Amino acid sequence: MREVKGLKWSILILVILLLPALIWAKAARDEGPSSPPAAAGERMVYVNTTVEVTTNYGSFTIMLYDQGAPITTDNFKMLVKRGFYIGTKFHRVIDDFVIQGGDPNSKDNNPYNDGWGGSEETIPLEINESLTHVDGAVGMARSQDPDSASSQFYICDGPQHQLDGSYAVFGVVIEGMDTVRRIASAETYGMRRPLLKDHPVDDIVILSMEMVEGHLAPSPHRG
Repeated sequence: MREVKGLKWSILILVILLLPALIWAKAARDEGPSSPPAAAGERMVYVNTTVEVTTNYGSFTIMLYDQGAPITTDNFKMLVKRGFYIGTKFHRVIDDFVIQGGDPNSKDNNPYNDGWGGSEETIPLEINESLTHVDGAVGMARSQDPDSASSQFYICDGPQHQLDGSYAVFGVVIEGMDTVRRIASAETYGMRRPLLKDHPVDDIVILSMEMVEGHLAPSPHRG
């Protein structure tokens, strides 16, 4: 009898000792795997925000210059998160120059008001001399007022360095330039409708925008 009692006490003590480990294991399982700690000598680098844009003409991916143009990228990311651009159209396309979109007016069936709309807020012109109009550069459209940009943006079809210093560049297409060039070469009304000279005949619609926020990640090279 005394041996049975002793065995019970031994089991109880063992359970008490193991309980914290069991609780920790459950918590770790519920939380999922954690990121492995950086190895000795490993350097962390910043990975810029990317936005995958899907249109009825195909898809392309924009990398944003989070650190080089923080005001402009924050404005663009806020609009993407709101779903602001879904259903808008590229209302201005010029082959070997730019494609332009982001106007909420383009959601209706009146092409004559395209290019005149925007979001509720405007942002100041943010020029970074190191961010230039290379092939695939993404910039903010604006009126004659330098601080009038809101939601409309353009993508360069070929280098357009004559625009440097006048318009804010805040990203670049890193994948899918074939789609950008397909949009740029779409048929426009031309002189058949002078007021819609650069407006595509067929609708070019933004169907979705999927964003991956900027984040820190281990460098692929040892620091």
